[in-house]
Amino acid sequence: MAESVSIFLILIALIFLGIPVAVSIGLASLATIYIFDLGVPLTLLPSQTFSGVDSFPLMAIPFFIFAGEIMNKAGITRRILDLADAIVGSLKGGLTYVNVLAAMMMASISGSGTACAAALGVSLIPDMASRGYSKEYAISLTSCANVVGPIIPPSTLFILFGYYTNTSVARLFMGGVVPGLVIGLSLMIVGTIICRRNGFRQEGNPFSMEKLKHAVVRGWAALLIPAAIFLSIIMGWTTASEAGAIVCVLSLLLGAWYRTITKVSDVMEVTRSAANSTCTIFALLALSGIFANVLVRSHFQEVIAEILFSLSGSPTAILLIIVLFIFILGMFVDVTPMVIMFAATFTAIAGEIGVDKVHFGVLFTLICMIGAVTPPVGGILFVTTTIGKIPMTRIVPMLMPFVITLVIIACILVFVPSLATALPNLLF
Repeated sequence: MAESVSIFLILIALIFLGIPVAVSIGLASLATIYIFDLGVPLTLLPSQTFSGVDSFPLMAIPFFIFAGEIMNKAGITRRILDLADAIVGSLKGGLTYVNVLAAMMMASISGSGTACAAALGVSLIPDMASRGYSKEYAISLTSCANVVGPIIPPSTLFILFGYYTNTSVARLFMGGVVPGLVIGLSLMIVGTIICRRNGFRQEGNPFSMEKLKHAVVRGWAALLIPAAIFLSIIMGWTTASEAGAIVCVLSLLLGAWYRTITKVSDVMEVTRSAANSTCTIFALLALSGIFANVLVRSHFQEVIAEILFSLSGSPTAILLIIVLFIFILGMFVDVTPMVIMFAATFTAIAGEIGVDKVHFGVLFTLICMIGAVTPPVGGILFVTTTIGKIPMTRIVPMLMPFVITLVIIACILVFVPSLATALPNLLF
């Protein structure tokens, strides 16, 4: 018990001191090994570090990151925005619908909430502010809409969750589809209500079939990417890693087709950016091998299970306690470390009370993503407020209705697991 508490206290202290999370994980692990004399030979640490990244399923992460960078460079983001605008931009308060629909379409390509928020926010936040929406509203909506980034497949977080919990990534991908659609529709409804109450009901341009045809002609090829991912995985033609490689090739071909990636230097620029992001994630994964070893030696899972079962004998109550814990901690810790540190432990406990792995995986990821848009340390919120150039504290009143909506959806998912399990069970 003391070892488990100590390693997390040391980790949180190091993170708040501004030390990078990957380094904090490694130092907290070494400090706990030294303080409590856990008997881990230092010669064993390099192999544990390597084992943290020695996995074929994890190869999907750099592939999807690379594909996302290519698509941003290829101008696919702009085409997706134009397509979303042509479909729903004519409605009153149309940019609300454009924002959410574009986030859902980007989610089906990128797989990262932060990357989607950055790509869309650069265009949408200034555009919404110039057309009569408050900047606080634009930032709040953009932040919460991109929660679907890792929920609608593909998803780097689902890949990580599947790796740490031995859960089918393909089933997790399909499990996120319905909750992702529910999130998108719910945010549209709440956004419409806020627009009406605050006078943001901008008159959209009349619907134009010509505009829609033009947007489809320019953007139809971009929709091939999510179609390729879905079909290849559902039909059993590829694994998630192989699908990621296919997406990279398709993205490069689209960049050449759109004439936005025409030089070797363009590809090298994209490769460097993707490599930086990949190295950040894989440094976390590598050092988490030591971290996981310390947790096993300190019987962390047994301690947590004993505490939870002593608090309540009801499976639903235990699941709600886990959700509350993840939500609170997610306000202070980024989503990737959350998956690394807690996915395996809480999935095992959830399994003991009869919770399906896919159901819990989607729920766990959603709760972590809600933390990413909740102050004081929301990763997505940090990106969008930086783009909007306003302090995080200013957007809290406008942000709360959207966050409450996401929390309500998470609670519904707790009691209605079929939202996450029905589609995977049907397809597989």
